[in-house]
Amino acid sequence: MPKKIKVGGPATAEDIEAAYRQSTNPHDWTRLLALEMAQQGEWTLAEIARALGKHRATIARWLRAYRKGGLAALLRRGHGGREASLKPEDLEALKEGLREGRWKTAREIRKWLEEERGIHLKVWGVYYWLRKVKARHKMPRKVHKKQDHREMEAFKESIVDNLNALDIPSGRRVRIWIQDEHRYGLIGVVRRCWTLMGHQVKAPTQMRFKWSYVYGALEVTGRQSLFWYMPTVSLVCSNLFLEQIVATEPDAIHVVIWDRAGYHQGLASSDLPEQIRLLPLPPYCPELNAMEKLWDQVKRHIANKVFETLDAIEASIQEVLKPFWESPQRVWSLLGDNWLTRGVAAFLKQREGFESSV
Repeated sequence: MPKKIKVGGPATAEDIEAAYRQSTNPHDWTRLLALEMAQQGEWTLAEIARALGKHRATIARWLRAYRKGGLAALLRRGHGGREASLKPEDLEALKEGLREGRWKTAREIRKWLEEERGIHLKVWGVYYWLRKVKARHKMPRKVHKKQDHREMEAFKESIVDNLNALDIPSGRRVRIWIQDEHRYGLIGVVRRCWTLMGHQVKAPTQMRFKWSYVYGALEVTGRQSLFWYMPTVSLVCSNLFLEQIVATEPDAIHVVIWDRAGYHQGLASSDLPEQIRLLPLPPYCPELNAMEKLWDQVKRHIANKVFETLDAIEASIQEVLKPFWESPQRVWSLLGDNWLTRGVAAFLKQREGFESSV
C-alpha cells in the first residue's frame, strides 16, 4: 500500500496561508496547496497529484525544492525538471519552417527534427512544442508560383514614387482608384458553415456553366465605389468601365491601380480617356488589391445556395455591394489603414505642398 507523505517545517500552516493570500499567480497557489496537503500527512504523492491534476514526479520535485530552500524555493521558477529537448536555435528553426508552411502534419515535423536537428521526440512531444510557440493548423492561401515577394514589397514601399512618376498636370484634382473584376456564375460556391457536432451538413450545388462579370472600383481618395455588370471581360469592356470612372468627375485626373490581366495591359495610351492614368500592380500579387476582400464577402454571401438565373445571383450580389456605394465609411473600412491609404495620403500631401509653392 502506498505510503502517505508527511512534510514538516520550515513553513507553518499560517505561513502557507499568508503566502497564498499574497500571491496572484495560479501556479503558486497550486504549489502551496500541494505543500499544505503534504503537511497534513493524510495523502500519498499519487493522491495529491491526482487531486491537483499534476504528475506524481512534479509534486515530488516541488516538495524536494521546499525541503532545501523553504517557500522561496518552492515558488521559484525553473528548479528541477529535465533539460529542454529543443534549444533556442532549434525553436527559431521550427518557427521559420512554420512561417513558410513547410509541414502539413506533426509527424512531418517529428521527421524533420530527427533528420535535420538530431532531436528524437514522440508525436505528443511535437504537439507540446507547437503549443509552446503558439502554432496553429491553418488553411494556406494559394499564391502563384511566379509571385515575387521582393517585387511586391518594393511596389508597396515605392507607391509614392510611382504616383509621382505619372504624367499628372498641376492644378488638376486627382482621384485614385483600386480596380478589379469578379466572375460569378450558376455553379454553386461552397463555404464553411456552423452545424451541430457529429452532424454532417450538406450544401446544395449544381453544374451549370453560365456566368458573367462585375467590374468594381474603390476610390482611395474620396471613399466612393463604382460597380458595373458586364457579360464578359475584354479590352472594350475595360475601356468602357474606365469611361464610367471618368464620368464620376470629368474635370479630374483619375489614377486607376489594377492588375496586369491581358484585357488591361492591351490598352494603348491612345485608346484611353485623357483623364485616365494607369498604375499596374506587380504580376501574380492579388494580395495587393483591396477589391479581393470585397469579392470574398460576395462569395461568402452567395455560398451554399443555388441560383436558377444570373439575374437572381446578381440580386444577391447587390445586397453586398449596395452598402459600399451608399456609405463612404464602408469603403474606408474595407481599404483600411495600410501601405496604399498611407501612400496615397503622402502623395496628395506632397502634391499639395508642391502646388502651393509654385
